[in-house]
Amino acid sequence: MNIPDWKKSYRDALFERDQSKVGTRIVSAQLTMHERLRDLKRDGSDIEERKAVDAALSNVEAYQRCLNSDPK
Repeated sequence: MNIPDWKKSYRDALFERDQSKVGTRIVSAQLTMHERLRDLKRDGSDIEERKAVDAALSNVEAYQRCLNSDPK
């Protein structure tokens, strides 16, 4: 089974264990998901996938906010 790029990037961001790489993984996931959303909106296809990408993007953005607000 082939995992879509946006899902792989999403998982990579959420499950990165190396704290020095988390920020890069998050940005990469955001870019990949925004690109996929543009493709889906342009094609007018797959409403369910659009909802899934939107939800995943919201989750990654919330994760990023949590990391940025965490006092070190």
